[in-house]
Amino acid sequence: MRPDPTGARIRSRGLPTLAFRRDPPVHRQDWGSVLTQRFSAVEQSDINGLLALYRQVYGSGYALPIGTDPAVTAREIAAPNTTWLAAREPAGGRIVGTIIGTLDPEERLGKLQGLVIHPEARGTGLAHLAVRQLAEALLSGAGDRPPADSVYATARTNSTAPQRVCLSAGFRALGIFPNLRKADEHETMVLLAKHRPGVLDRRLPVERVPAGLADLVRALHQAVGLPEQPLPAIDHEPLPERRRRSADVEMEFVDAPRFVARRTAEALPDPEQRFYPFHTPNVLLSSADGAHEVYAQLNRTDGYCALIGTAGGAFATLAPVFEGLVARLAEGGASHIEALLPLDRYEDLRLLLAHGFLPAAAYPAMRRQGEGFRDYVVMTRSLQPLDFRGLSIDAAFQPFTEQYIELWKQQYLNTHEVFQ
Repeated sequence: MRPDPTGARIRSRGLPTLAFRRDPPVHRQDWGSVLTQRFSAVEQSDINGLLALYRQVYGSGYALPIGTDPAVTAREIAAPNTTWLAAREPAGGRIVGTIIGTLDPEERLGKLQGLVIHPEARGTGLAHLAVRQLAEALLSGAGDRPPADSVYATARTNSTAPQRVCLSAGFRALGIFPNLRKADEHETMVLLAKHRPGVLDRRLPVERVPAGLADLVRALHQAVGLPEQPLPAIDHEPLPERRRRSADVEMEFVDAPRFVARRTAEALPDPEQRFYPFHTPNVLLSSADGAHEVYAQLNRTDGYCALIGTAGGAFATLAPVFEGLVARLAEGGASHIEALLPLDRYEDLRLLLAHGFLPAAAYPAMRRQGEGFRDYVVMTRSLQPLDFRGLSIDAAFQPFTEQYIELWKQQYLNTHEVFQ
């Protein structure tokens, strides 16, 4: 990594120096006329122009099919809960910027993705305009769509620019996802979110969290900026024993997306049990004796896997088969496994910590419950070596990254009781 005299650095044993950049972005003055226009909705006739822009920027390495597959692009444009915007060149109408927003109307949660700016238009403020305009639209509601309580986005770490675009639009830094997806190589992303006014004031208290989440909770407290909000108690109760994979425990793998979706809805009728916005289970893992059943979304192309729910209702019930579950997912193509849980799910969090999952990000006031909102945490386990070389991360993410690295060191570089 090149020297960065303006950044705060982490130097961890066995890991490269990681610099958090604070230098301000540089803006060019070209393309100013584009900024006099607002982004407008795309149409089916724009598909070729959109795909051309994604190819221009990413070549063939874009990870999401919305930017590579015309059929997927067409479906997304037509989807009732999708808002796909584009900015056009003043002369000729060529698309030079685009962004996609999706709303989950039942959960009142929004997601931004697919932000792309033509190389010739970068540094003009076009990306800032896109994020501000679409985030405001989702948070305020339009037509018969309810306003989102919050909107989130993930940003790349090959440059601080996409992170700062969101930060400057009022998004808060909430965490980091090492090795989240594989395009040309495994890529680390960061999480950001912006809330509708008043939502964060209605966060429900969390009584206690395992000690492994202590620094994440402190980082969240710092990021959200609500000093009057009480911190949870930090519980140092020993974690449950990590059970090794047993040859006696066989996990069967069912890859039948429609069946899995139906089975998940039947086994988990309560939406809270399968809460994972913008994710759809497509694989099922079952112990041979039928005692345990897990529903997940797995993308074999990029290695991303999300554990959406279990027939037992709680991940803690999976203790006898959990290592076998992870191993079977790895055999099926997973390289990054994550779980989204309420921050108050104490026993489930203890089980995940015991099996090598680390708290990567927090999402305050993510889901409504009565008159309040519950905080959630994303627990991740990467099956690939960590490599922070070449990353550029804004200093706003430093507390989240530091706590992740320290936990990783404790998990994998702890030599206590190794030497006999």
